[in-house]
Amino acid sequence: MDQLFIALHQSALKAEGGISGIARRLGKRELTLIGKLNPNDDTHQPTIGEFVSILMDTGDLSPLEVLCEMFGGQFATRPRESRPSLAEALLHAAAEQGDVCRAAEEAMADGRLDRDEIARLRREIAEARRALLVLENTVREQAG
Repeated sequence: MDQLFIALHQSALKAEGGISGIARRLGKRELTLIGKLNPNDDTHQPTIGEFVSILMDTGDLSPLEVLCEMFGGQFATRPRESRPSLAEALLHAAAEQGDVCRAAEEAMADGRLDRDEIARLRREIAEARRALLVLENTVREQAG
């Protein structure tokens, strides 16, 4: 839980006007919000409503990423785009999967992974994941 409250505190500090600015925009008492966002104070914590309001105000979703990690998950936004045809979406997803395989093969050629190879693999995996979501959106549109 500490990491969650630290992430929320850091997010609020970086916001326009800091915690004071958020308090004004949310119609909260400044000192109350400062106390609730203090990661070193276990007696006062933000409510779920305040947590969501702060995320919406700051646009910083890193606290949500920390929360998802606490449960073994990963936060990811969902693209809204789709492809004109199911075949096009499927081919694009397959091509992205191929890029993942190609990057993995190249990375494993010397028997070890360096930081650049890991970064490339993660980027290719993210692109493949996005292509699958676009495929799913396309299927949904075709069905209904």
